[in-house]
Amino acid sequence: MRHVLIAMVCLLSTAWPAAAEAPAVSLTVLLTPERVRASNLERLTPVLTVGGRGRIVVAEPNNLFLLDSRKSLLDGPTPVSDCAFAPDGALLMVSGRRLGYCAGGRFHPQIDLPENAMRLTVGRERIYVYGGDNDKATALYMIDPNRGHAKLFALPHPVGAASAVGDTLYFSAANDVYRLAPGGEMDLFCRLPGPAITSLAAAGDDVLYFTAGRTLYTWQLGKVGILSEGLGDVVCWRGGALYVLDTQKQLLLKLENLPCLEAMPQETP
Repeated sequence: MRHVLIAMVCLLSTAWPAAAEAPAVSLTVLLTPERVRASNLERLTPVLTVGGRGRIVVAEPNNLFLLDSRKSLLDGPTPVSDCAFAPDGALLMVSGRRLGYCAGGRFHPQIDLPENAMRLTVGRERIYVYGGDNDKATALYMIDPNRGHAKLFALPHPVGAASAVGDTLYFSAANDVYRLAPGGEMDLFCRLPGPAITSLAAAGDDVLYFTAGRTLYTWQLGKVGILSEGLGDVVCWRGGALYVLDTQKQLLLKLENLPCLEAMPQETP
């Protein structure tokens, strides 16, 4: 574990030689295998969300875990495929084919979903769901409180990741990232190198962080840079920090003061 963190710090410190005058990158280790065991967690699954007040929620196969209070959020075993904080602070979650919220130690199902074990992302006023345990799930849906869910469109490949910033939604299919603007126009935002994207975090209109093939990347203003190799699986951007969850290493990291890539050479193919 120590060698993994040292290698990552070295990679981060050498990736942007032109940004030497910028504040040093800050790396905080929030979870390690030892801390996971000490918290009596079975094992971490690829579920991560961070609230506006810095509340961090991760998951084991049948429960959610609130990191700051070190406690499980569900009183009984409940399958969890994804969760996300809503703007009002409610913790939304997907269990089986239902979308609902977690409160009072229970899952409160609200809406039936088109697939089992779907993922979700939350924008300023909208909730989107996608994916699932069907490897041919190419559609992306918007949650409609009156109709349950409304299909927005289907893509040539399965939707692998999505992230909303404000009223704009970014989502990936294979190694393509699309953008859905507030007016409803969809465009191919960028085509990224490497294998299929598995997680995506939008930090602004021109800044993305993503994982693909166990490599952590950033895309900024048409340029791609590698933050770390051998690191995945889920990324989340909140409050100027990038959170990275690696389920294989049972590791949760927080990265701050990440520099821009303005001076880096173009790496997109």
